[in-house]
Amino acid sequence: MHLTSAILLFVISLTSAGDYYELLGVQKTADQREIRKAFKKLAVSQHPDKNKEDPKAHETFIKLTTAYEVLKDPELRKKYDLYGEEGLDGSNKQRTYQSWTYYQYNFGIYDDDPEIVTLNKNDYYDNVLNSDKMWLVNFYSPMCSHCHHLAPVWRSVAKDLDGVIRIGAVNCEDDWQLCHQLGIQAYPTLLYYPKNARQGDKYRGERTREAFVRFVLDRVDAKIREISKSVWILLLKGDDVPEPTKRPTLIFVCGKDNNCFEPDEHLKVAAMFDKMVNVRIFNCEDKCSSYALPHNTHAVYLPARNKESSSPEFFYDIDDVDQLIQKVLEQLPEPQDLSADEFKSIKRHLRSGSDAGWLICFYMGHETILDLQLKRLPSIVHDINLGKIHCGKYPDICNDLNVNRYPQWGVLKPGGAFELTHGKSTMNHLAKFAEESIRAKNVWALSAEKILSIMQRTDSTRVWFLDWYAPWCPPCVQFLPEVRKASLHFDTPVVHFGIIDCTVHASICRQYNIRSYPTAMLINGSNTYQFTLDKTAASIVHFINEAMNPSVIRLTSKNFEQRIIKKRARLIWAVDYFAPWCTPCQQLAPIWTSVAKAFNSLPFVKIANVDCEVEAQLCGSQRVRSYPTIRLYPLGGDGYQSPAVYDGPRDVLSIKKWITDFFPVTVQELNAITLEEDALISKDIWLVDYFAPWCSHCHSLEPEFAIAAQLLDGEVRLGRINCDNFRSQCVKAGVRAYPTLILYGLRHKNQYDIYKGVQVQATTGEEIKENVLKLISSIGKKAHDEL
Repeated sequence: MHLTSAILLFVISLTSAGDYYELLGVQKTADQREIRKAFKKLAVSQHPDKNKEDPKAHETFIKLTTAYEVLKDPELRKKYDLYGEEGLDGSNKQRTYQSWTYYQYNFGIYDDDPEIVTLNKNDYYDNVLNSDKMWLVNFYSPMCSHCHHLAPVWRSVAKDLDGVIRIGAVNCEDDWQLCHQLGIQAYPTLLYYPKNARQGDKYRGERTREAFVRFVLDRVDAKIREISKSVWILLLKGDDVPEPTKRPTLIFVCGKDNNCFEPDEHLKVAAMFDKMVNVRIFNCEDKCSSYALPHNTHAVYLPARNKESSSPEFFYDIDDVDQLIQKVLEQLPEPQDLSADEFKSIKRHLRSGSDAGWLICFYMGHETILDLQLKRLPSIVHDINLGKIHCGKYPDICNDLNVNRYPQWGVLKPGGAFELTHGKSTMNHLAKFAEESIRAKNVWALSAEKILSIMQRTDSTRVWFLDWYAPWCPPCVQFLPEVRKASLHFDTPVVHFGIIDCTVHASICRQYNIRSYPTAMLINGSNTYQFTLDKTAASIVHFINEAMNPSVIRLTSKNFEQRIIKKRARLIWAVDYFAPWCTPCQQLAPIWTSVAKAFNSLPFVKIANVDCEVEAQLCGSQRVRSYPTIRLYPLGGDGYQSPAVYDGPRDVLSIKKWITDFFPVTVQELNAITLEEDALISKDIWLVDYFAPWCSHCHSLEPEFAIAAQLLDGEVRLGRINCDNFRSQCVKAGVRAYPTLILYGLRHKNQYDIYKGVQVQATTGEEIKENVLKLISSIGKKAHDEL
């Protein structure tokens, strides 16, 4: 087929291809920028427009395009990672591709520029908003001529301000949803984000290199003080000075024969070494030699005062500020390079728990940003050892730890566990990750051998909470810190926490039918419990405690007949028939647990559930046709034959009220006559609930009051009166707020004092029972009987 230079679209069928990652030449952990960059390189060289004599060029390019289209889409990529091409379920049958000129000139304008961060939607929210660095972001379309005209200027600005501000770019053809959300209506649109900004401000200045640099430097928050001659002498002597010297200090020397650089260059250096090095200026005028300065000294570097060696370093004959920056970088300490033997020794000591944890950088060469990160870390990471490993020299170490992108950071923990960080690579993020990971020493990145031993129950003596994730999945990255927090609530012998990277262990994830990320479960002996609650630490703790000590009874085909079909007449069973994949069932699960806990003081009430995916035959025999189905088997021998079916709102209060309707001891509904004749002048002890139907607290108390009636059966009788209908009786009782509980029958009463009782403060059935029994014990029914 002949292809013109215009954009051509081909509707194609998915053909058999090799591994998509191998086709594009990327790792399975590659982010969207790496995938797009790899595809662009291949598209330019392998496009049929440039290979017209190759009869297989079209077929080859179809495979490349298919691989790219799948891997750039998070949902398709997830399916492919888990199930391969077969898992795409027809969503990948048709593809299109465009002309060679598009990929050469228009496809991802900034993908090849190392100083410019190509952002997608997730990068934008994770890295730009609330960042500790300023950002300038270019929202563009590769089809826009003005965007191409701006590109060389944008690249120049990114190089000039490298380390001062982060320069980003968003391709609105690829990430149109993000651009639409931000209201981008014209290309290019340039937004400026100050530090810790929640949204960007539109840049409205001239679009020249000089204007951009001026705009940024005017917003650099750097204090560059001029020091006096007396302070200068004290600094050189190493004496105390009026300002803190815990950080190193760089002093620009300005004089008649000295190049002290331009004010903008001072700002650039100060911004680049923010919170790392104090930047100062000393003006020696025309007498620099009298201040112990070698000839043509441009700057002096003074190490931090707490260092063993505090001798100043003089920088001279430096004409370029980038040269000076490099000199300063060479002076700053950085984490030590670890050899293979040193790394093994560290792991050995950590297994015995005799060493602090280690934050380690795995790298394959240095860039300016990485250099700054490594130099800056010791100033913000405390009580943690710092090291780095060159994966080119020690590939076996990196491969064993599943390090497959650079730079990547990992933590070795006391006890021997190891964990890699995912997501942001800013200093604050790394410091937070290191602190959290070291504390969460019971969280392990699992090897294939360990995963199989857990799943095959060969390691059945331990309870494991497993988190299956993909590092490119934002919800997974957000869930990992919650797993670490949850692990702190359990001792290591009780529960172990394992994290499983499905890009590394794809075959195992497929083997165990992991359908989405993140997927979490608890493995306890032969039982597996799927985690379906909110992705928070509190939910994980609640889930594990419930799984190990359940409030809800799990019914199976083995115990259903004994407990339900042959149910004892004095028991009430409330059963939730559910399926784990059912979203309403997942939403009901924590509510059903709360219902179970509410009735745990009543031995005759049993709250249970049935997993209909596991017990399909049982649910079929009970004619359960939808999920969730809630049934109640009431008191009496015929409960199995005539269950009640719940069809009300699925909240704790509504379900509790429904269940209490089946209780054997009822709460009497009182009116003006029965209140006085049955309750107030009775020889029995009465607890009366004065309520209003519009009062939300009254509704919350209603099922708890019914529970109290069961707990106080034989001791106290309970009744309720509606104060909207019987206002005068409530006024006589002195009721000023709803609900009000008043206990009657503990003191002598006469015809003028029948409404006099004792108020009871309580919000649950258990509290009502305890407080009432205390009052009976302290005041006593004896006095009433005697009088």
